[in-house]
Amino acid sequence: MSTGSAARSIAHASTTPFVPVVLGGDLPTYTLARAFHEELGARTISVTRGLPSAVKGSTIVENLQRPGKDDEDEVIATLHQIADRNPGAKILVLGMMDYWIDKLAQLAPRLDERFAVPYPELSLIESMNNKERFAQACAEAGVAHPTTVVLSADLTDAEVEEQLGDLRWPLVTKAADPPALHALFFEGKVKVGYPADLQELLAQRRVMIDAGYTEGLIVQERIPGGDEQMRVLTTYSDRSGAVRWGRMGHVLLEDHDPAWIGNPLAIIHGHSQTALEDARRLLEHVGWTGWANFDIKVDPRDSREYFFELNPRLGRSHAYLTAARHPIVTPYVREYVEGRDPYEDVTTGHELDDWLYTLVPYRMLRRYVTDPATRERLRRIKREGRIVRPYVYAPDRGRHRRIAQLKNDVAFVQDFATHYRRPVTT
Repeated sequence: MSTGSAARSIAHASTTPFVPVVLGGDLPTYTLARAFHEELGARTISVTRGLPSAVKGSTIVENLQRPGKDDEDEVIATLHQIADRNPGAKILVLGMMDYWIDKLAQLAPRLDERFAVPYPELSLIESMNNKERFAQACAEAGVAHPTTVVLSADLTDAEVEEQLGDLRWPLVTKAADPPALHALFFEGKVKVGYPADLQELLAQRRVMIDAGYTEGLIVQERIPGGDEQMRVLTTYSDRSGAVRWGRMGHVLLEDHDPAWIGNPLAIIHGHSQTALEDARRLLEHVGWTGWANFDIKVDPRDSREYFFELNPRLGRSHAYLTAARHPIVTPYVREYVEGRDPYEDVTTGHELDDWLYTLVPYRMLRRYVTDPATRERLRRIKREGRIVRPYVYAPDRGRHRRIAQLKNDVAFVQDFATHYRRPVTT
């Protein structure tokens, strides 16, 4: 798993035959397939429109190309075909994007007992995906959340200015309904906006509305600090709603491409019992089940941890958990396939194991890490060979894997040269 080391033996065995199926074929699909292979010795089926480079040439992923993958009937037919050719096996169906989590929650009633879809009810997913309702849930559970105003699409510019009231600039803007924004294609679309002033905020909002976005726009006070103030927290709740496990990652670098801004690119071990207790309180308050992934920022002024959002799935950078030897797919299989306790006979990694998971090249990462103690920590991790790269997996070698990693590295070098040449720490 680590650079220059042999792959570990299979850690956990399943008592029930199963086939993991992932809708989508981008990088998180591949790293999830790595987890299935390493933890359980299973080969994953990915369902995609074309043949993404992330899974091309992989020996641990079988790719099914379905150009009509967005059609619900086509998805159902494909899943039934997979089940028919694997008699006696449970088909564990997963998605790695919010769009597909929503879609699977909608389609679950159309699937028979051969299938397992390990996500909460659609209404709960939609509620927690909605930034306004998430902020409300945080307030009810006593979890810190940035000061927030929600601007409905029917407000006039004058009403927007009035609603912003005493919010302190600089501000951050986000779609209240991310899946609704994701479905739209228009010039100037950004995942997160950083308007310099009121006029820029109004212009950004107008572009979104003209493109067909009719939901609310979240406006928040921006917590100071750069990428190194960010944290990612991943938790697992069993089917009764009890939070069973969680681990934090300390983000060193985020994506700064406007289309992907905020996605973690490099993560090392982090720890916060207070953040885990906050997450537990919030999740058990709303009755969440399965994996949840939180974006958190630590305010450098007082070290308070602010929860930004809940992703209803393993995050895109879930491999930071695999890097530290924490099983991420075995709990799903234990609970939803075998009908057992999710952590029965499951060994997690040591909480303080120091690993680096990075999508960007190490040398590039070093340029953007400014904290001296973290730089020294990186040097130690490098010396000990505790670096995990997304496409470097010993049992899945080959030309296509090397090409995929090279393309990944080149793309990030080019993106950062364009969008984020120097680290920002304020």
